[in-house]
Amino acid sequence: MKNSPANNPFNIAATPESPEGRGVPVTEAKSLADSAERVRAMVRSADVFLLIKGTPQRPLCGFSANTVAVMDALEVPYRTFDVLSDETIRDAAKQLAGWPTFPQVYVRGEFIGGNDIVTEMYAEGELHELIQGIAP
Repeated sequence: MKNSPANNPFNIAATPESPEGRGVPVTEAKSLADSAERVRAMVRSADVFLLIKGTPQRPLCGFSANTVAVMDALEVPYRTFDVLSDETIRDAAKQLAGWPTFPQVYVRGEFIGGNDIVTEMYAEGELHELIQGIAP
């Protein structure tokens, strides 16, 4: 008995050309585009948005912990997303920002940088100036 879509109840041999579309994986481009739009919506949802590893209460890397500490020291309200919880969001965020690592910091929807840049901006007083006008 030949293994074909006609006699296979699980459609294991189905091909992308099959009329039913069985076995066609979601294309990475569509998934990445959808995820990129989700990232854009997230970073626009708050004046300060951090894409971090873990949560502010439990950061899962030292760089994320430091970035959270900087924001807490500035007493600025911010929102976060744990990039370890969704690989498609993590990949889309890297591509959108053109920045390969996390954390990623956005202020008023604009990508500012990662931990090193945010730490330097904080030390120079530039970050405080950038976030002026954001109500605590």
